[in-house]
Amino acid sequence: MKPWKILSSRQVMQDQYLGLRTDRCERADGHIIETYHVIEVRDWVTLVPLTDAGNVLLVREYRHAAQVMLNGLPGGYADPGETDWAAAAARELAEETGHVPREMHWIGTCHPNAATQTNRIHYYLALGCTPQVAQDFDANEDIELFEMPYTEFLDYGAHEVQHALHAAALFYAERHFLKHPHLRPKE
Repeated sequence: MKPWKILSSRQVMQDQYLGLRTDRCERADGHIIETYHVIEVRDWVTLVPLTDAGNVLLVREYRHAAQVMLNGLPGGYADPGETDWAAAAARELAEETGHVPREMHWIGTCHPNAATQTNRIHYYLALGCTPQVAQDFDANEDIELFEMPYTEFLDYGAHEVQHALHAAALFYAERHFLKHPHLRPKE
């Protein structure tokens, strides 16, 4: 098995958030894939932000594509040219929650959907989060901030609406806590 050869590529659409490209590809066995759509997206950051009391900071917001209200983790797009993922995560945390962490731990990076998207998502555990700055929402953000005991959020399957990438964040956080049990929030 080998990577596909791109025979031609056409940019279908491009804006400040994403691009859509259509490729014509050839597999190693000679099979031609006439149209393969690729969503070009900047990398994302997502945080598991914890207070010293052992609560996770969560944001409640409307997610239009699924038309649901979602209780989830803060995060978002990296700014154009931004490659310091910890700084991008801390920026998103401050913008969405007004909180600043005492310490940040990288806990994982993965492709949210390698079949159709070009980006990666970088996960951070933010410890000792305290309110220090004013929230600064993007034009399309309308966020309610609240806290929940980490152990309650960890029972993610019981939540009414679930986000696969936030479930992945909990996987990475729990894996990190197995290696560093002294960082686990107290119950």
